[in-house]
Amino acid sequence: MSAHNLHNALLRPPIIQILRAQGFHSTRPSVLETLTDLTGRYLMILASSTAAHAANAHPDDPSPVLEDIYQALQDAGALRPQLREWEEEWEGEEDLRGLNSLIGWITGPAHREIRRIAGFVPSEGDMIDPDAVEKEDYLTALKKKHSKTGEESRYAGTVLGKHAEETPLIIEGGAPSIHEWSVQVRSRALHSPASDTSGVSSAPSNISSHGDDMEV
Repeated sequence: MSAHNLHNALLRPPIIQILRAQGFHSTRPSVLETLTDLTGRYLMILASSTAAHAANAHPDDPSPVLEDIYQALQDAGALRPQLREWEEEWEGEEDLRGLNSLIGWITGPAHREIRRIAGFVPSEGDMIDPDAVEKEDYLTALKKKHSKTGEESRYAGTVLGKHAEETPLIIEGGAPSIHEWSVQVRSRALHSPASDTSGVSSAPSNISSHGDDMEV
């Protein structure tokens, strides 16, 4: 599976849950694919803008910080309403209406309804461990829901799990690793006769010995 297909597959469930939380109970596959693609493009815009701001603001350590994300959200139009910089300077204070609106959506009933529809916030009458409520991220909870054993080992070494420890790969035929096998191949190529460098194998001895007796 290519990176594009994998990312789209991971984005589809959240898009479906958001649509359900907004009252939609069905949609065409083409509509879902379009919304998923638009969401992916929007996230890429946010990520690339954040990286650009980090590289410009502190090139010695380009790891993004909160200010870089804040500026990227402004660039993408996620913080509205929002005064421009010269307007903020004229007013003498920073305009936080857009940021407060975004935080209000994340912590408010709309986002909670999305989490309830997705099954991560208990509905009335549900029995659930209170210590686990709203403490797990979406992907972790989704993996547990679709795992029969509930173990993380099946995802180890993949993009969905933790990094797996590197183990040597034993190759049949005596080579203990791919590196040793490549060394042996290079060594045989260096010590092989010049006549064999063309890649054509030499003829068997029982044929070459009678080569003079063969008619052309």
